[in-house]
Amino acid sequence: MPRIKLKNLWIWLWDQIKRGTAFRNFFITRNAWGAFSINSHINQTSGKPKIMYNTKETARKSAEKMSLKHGKHFSYYKCLFCDGYHIGKNRDNK
Repeated sequence: MPRIKLKNLWIWLWDQIKRGTAFRNFFITRNAWGAFSINSHINQTSGKPKIMYNTKETARKSAEKMSLKHGKHFSYYKCLFCDGYHIGKNRDNK
């Protein structure tokens, strides 16, 4: 089972703080806490690792394309378990 990498934790935390919605994401919607779940790295359906994007920019562009294609909000995030970024949608789809 993959383990959280400390360097990725700092990158993720800094990214959360810079978004300006950190308080809401941690304490109101609590969506930010999902990053600590192994499901943020593993696809629940297949059990395989999610697609890894090497940069924040490629993940952001892919999330925008998926949002347009599916008509739902997709966001990108720094994975705590690997050195890449992933795309996902939260339970509220916001």
